[in-house]
Amino acid sequence: MDSRAFLDFLKVAEKLKCNTRHSYTSSGRCESVAEHSWRLAVMAYFVQDEFPEADIDKVIQMCIFHDMGETITGDIPAFSA
Repeated sequence: MDSRAFLDFLKVAEKLKCNTRHSYTSSGRCESVAEHSWRLAVMAYFVQDEFPEADIDKVIQMCIFHDMGETITGDIPAFSA
């Protein structure tokens, strides 16, 4: 990836920090999409021993990138779709 494409991607990914989800943190504030993705990746990392057949690198990549579409759409809860 060239440097311009990399910087463009980071600009888009940064929007995940600004978009909030329909869920809340334990302190009661709205959770950002980035926080959700980070926590999911951490969870996958720590449960990897329970799923030895899984390709953990692929799973963590999926956790990190699974909500990239929300940089455009925002969070759309399943119960609203």
